[in-house]
Amino acid sequence: MTSKNRQQTLLVLIVVVAALVLGGRMRGAGAQEEDQFPPGSEEYIEMGCYQCHGYDGNGGGGPRLAPDPLPFAAFSSVVRRPPNVMPAYSPKVLTDEKLRDIYEYLESIPDPPDASSVPALSEE
Repeated sequence: MTSKNRQQTLLVLIVVVAALVLGGRMRGAGAQEEDQFPPGSEEYIEMGCYQCHGYDGNGGGGPRLAPDPLPFAAFSSVVRRPPNVMPAYSPKVLTDEKLRDIYEYLESIPDPPDASSVPALSEE
């Protein structure tokens, strides 16, 4: 191997190692941010609520849950004994603690902005 080839190989190796090190740091920072979900949102997703009610509880195939969910007693009753096609979630499947966490997540979802405050919606 010539001196020039060694230098090129060394340069490529340095670039690859630097890319791996920097890429690992970037992934580490991203993973840290991803771990900061609102309390209760992981249970909401884990139980599949998002599939019918959307990630933000605003509905879709199922009714809107947020913002301003039903009072907890009514919410709990519907989750445990739904009046429609929604599956029932017994305490064995969804503990009372996790149900409360999901409810608190739904309570934390803010109201959407007023349409008049969104420039694209208020333009004439």
